[in-house]
Amino acid sequence: MRNFLTFAALFSLSPAAFAQGQGGPTTVAVAEVTARGNADADMASEVSDALTDQLVGDGRFRVVERQQIAKVMKEQMLAQSGVMSDEVQIKVAQLVGARWIVLGTVGTKGRSYVISLRALDSTSAQVAFAETLKVGSDEQIEAGAKQLARRLGDKLLGPAPASASQAAASSEVLGDFDAAQVKDGAQAAARSLALRFPKLTGRILNALPNGTASCSFDSGEPFKGEFFEISGRDDVTEQEARKGWFLLSSWSRSGCSGRIKREAGGNIEDGDTLTSTPLKISIEAVQPGPGTQPELATLLASELRAALDGMPQFQLANDPQLTATGRVSGPRGRRSIDLQVIDKSGNVVQKVSVPASF
Repeated sequence: MRNFLTFAALFSLSPAAFAQGQGGPTTVAVAEVTARGNADADMASEVSDALTDQLVGDGRFRVVERQQIAKVMKEQMLAQSGVMSDEVQIKVAQLVGARWIVLGTVGTKGRSYVISLRALDSTSAQVAFAETLKVGSDEQIEAGAKQLARRLGDKLLGPAPASASQAAASSEVLGDFDAAQVKDGAQAAARSLALRFPKLTGRILNALPNGTASCSFDSGEPFKGEFFEISGRDDVTEQEARKGWFLLSSWSRSGCSGRIKREAGGNIEDGDTLTSTPLKISIEAVQPGPGTQPELATLLASELRAALDGMPQFQLANDPQLTATGRVSGPRGRRSIDLQVIDKSGNVVQKVSVPASF
């Protein structure tokens, strides 16, 4: 009976009783942010705190925080009722004198996080704002929540007067990529690089006693410093066997040469086969270009390392034969991954440019 009387009292309140004073800050109530999926309570609290901080910093709002709302709910027995429909949220906003009440959620979608905000108008019972933002990592949750809060303020009261700091904040590029799509882009770039470094075969033309040899390749373009396995028919077993290793010293269309390292008991002969080995490669930090942010470039570099390590042509190494450097740039959906591969002498061996949809 007490709960019934409480609700009857609530729904008898007139929205006009909560009209905001002219010329002063407009009151907004920030309700509890709910965690969904793999998001946790700490992430929800981070969204709520960032939302409150941004609205207070806007200067045009008086913010009623969730602790004050919880106190009113307890006093009015709303917490015990278990009913928190939009209609009840609006009445709560009216009780605390707020024009709007903001509800939020933070959840997961794949490897990304999704932040959603809604604002209910206590005078019209209409949804005044509803927007969702996807961010690429948990490190972006706070910044993403603040960006949504800026959009909320602009929607409810119009664009804020532009100061230098506000202009910079409003132009931030946040949460404008999907982590799963970044992984797909990295794999596409790794495949493109793998096509530039196909498995090569050649042969020893003339093996010399001083440990050098001339060579030839039927196709492809090996690079200085590339390693090859030497194989051929074993004189004792008369079976194909590995005889040693070959390090390419020079290559041109007219011929090539390098140094030989024999296996124990290996007898390297003219005509033996050369087969390329997995390339030792490293990825330096990918740089963010126009339209991208450091978090995106860092994530792309990490995914590139993982993708290359899964390719049979490559082996991640701290003492690499090749080093890949790159840049990612462009707006969401029209980005470009540009990579170049250099050898130990600093020569550019290959370049690739791959369009990306993240």
